[in-house]
Amino acid sequence: MQPIDRYTAALMLVMLLVPLHDAIAGKLYRWVDENGNVHYSDKVPADQAQHARSQLDKRGLQIRQINAAKTPEELAKEAELKRLQAEKKRLIAEQRARDNVLLRTFRSDDDILMTRDGKLSSLDNSIQIIRTNIRRLKLRLADMQKRAANRERGGKSVSKDMLRDIESTRKQLKDAYTRVIRREQDKQVITEQYAADLARFRALRNLQVSPVLDEKEKARSLLLETVVPCSDKNSCNEAWKLAEAYTRKHATTRLQMLADSIIMTAAPIKDKDISITVSRIREPEVPGARLFMDLQCKNSPRGKEFCESGEVNGIRAGFRPYLGAKEPLPERINQETASVPAAPSVTPTYPTAKP
Repeated sequence: MQPIDRYTAALMLVMLLVPLHDAIAGKLYRWVDENGNVHYSDKVPADQAQHARSQLDKRGLQIRQINAAKTPEELAKEAELKRLQAEKKRLIAEQRARDNVLLRTFRSDDDILMTRDGKLSSLDNSIQIIRTNIRRLKLRLADMQKRAANRERGGKSVSKDMLRDIESTRKQLKDAYTRVIRREQDKQVITEQYAADLARFRALRNLQVSPVLDEKEKARSLLLETVVPCSDKNSCNEAWKLAEAYTRKHATTRLQMLADSIIMTAAPIKDKDISITVSRIREPEVPGARLFMDLQCKNSPRGKEFCESGEVNGIRAGFRPYLGAKEPLPERINQETASVPAAPSVTPTYPTAKP
């Protein structure tokens, strides 16, 4: 067989490309199917439309690339990516807006602390007013219980009005403690909000934290340190038994009220008296409950000083760990109640209180 010369080869190539050129004069697409076969056509069949393809010009060069059709999963990922990118832009814009407000509102970190302390002071004053009312209600309840007990010892019945007044006073005490815990929660929210603002302000202004100020902030007592949440009825009941044991162990005044929602000892009389009240606060929209221990001392200079002593602060700080003890609750209760003599108490027969 004679070899083909260069002229003949060129002629044959031109003849082969004539049909291709005619097709390219319109539109020509090139794609590879799922089996790896290469196709050229001026129309893409419907069953091949999902493949990536190239559009060629009349010289056979690619002028446009058409990507393969996206799968539902790819479309979902793309949509999620766009959503996240949009959310990122929104958060950045919001943060910039908050930063601008922060810098326009405060000139220094001291301004932030003063504003925060002003709000906390207002709540503290409100709590103090409620606590004063609690002290008054405790004394009133003790007086009514004493008079009712005297009538029973004298063989006389307790009037319905007196029973109604006793129950009303108990309800007022429970409501007062609910208000206290809500004020304390408000203080917690304010403290956290201003801590975040303070950290952001210092970052924006590139401020160094004063060691003295930093230690002062760290020394602030934790709010809500005497609140213990419980998630369901059983865990609440077990924690409630521990709360009773803790109250009997540390209170120095007699047990005045013992029910399924409040444990209360009498108001303090001496400078070193410790009065403890534990209330089980239930909220309709929240499962379980919150157990709140309130400790009060006598409203006197020495009583107030004693209330800030290490001994009393240790009782406050020990409430949460005691109720959160990891050893089995019943054993813990039995050990403590067996080793701690019960505080002297009056258990009236009106209205019914669960011992």
